[in-house]
This record gives sequence, C-alpha cells and structure tokens, in this order.
Amino acid sequence: MRRAGEETVAIQGDRVLIEVLAAAQRFAAWYAEYLSRDAAGPARDDGDGELVASKLQHAVFDLMAAVHEMNRHCTAPARERSITAEPVRTRLTDDALH
Repeated sequence: MRRAGEETVAIQGDRVLIEVLAAAQRFAAWYAEYLSRDAAGPARDDGDGELVASKLQHAVFDLMAAVHEMNRHCTAPARERSITAEPVRTRLTDDALH
C-alpha cells in the first residue's frame, strides 16, 4: 500500500484492461468498507451505512460494465487471433498437506 507522500507511478497499457483493474480496485475497496461496517456490530443510524451500500452497488455495476467492455474488446476481430488460452493448471488448495 502506498504511504502518504510517496510518488505514484502511472500505469500504461491497454486502456480497457486498465479500466477493468481500476473498477475491480474500487469494488474491492467499497466491499472491504461494507464488510468492516458489518463486522463492527449493529448498524448505526448515521446514514453512512446507506452511503456505503450505495457506493458498493455502483462499484459492482461499474465492474460488470468494465468486464463486459473488456469481453467485447478482446473478442474484436482484430484481436481474435492474438488471444490464446493458457493450458489448464491444477489449482493447489490451502488444505493440501505440506
């Protein structure tokens, strides 16, 4: 995580993929806020709960729209031949014996 006063680095690359990553980051931030408020106990009547829920809902819709745009972008005829799937890999789970 970036500390106060540190320089940020501009990310360069595919605009659509960067937008998806930004939308995912916003969703994760608002979801974490939502979970932390829920874990703190009974909801307070300060109105912030509704604001957080609203921001989370908008973040979900933004992420869905960004992923939809990415899918359209990646299946465009010009990019169709340049996208390849990696071989299926076996996923290790946390409950594997060590």
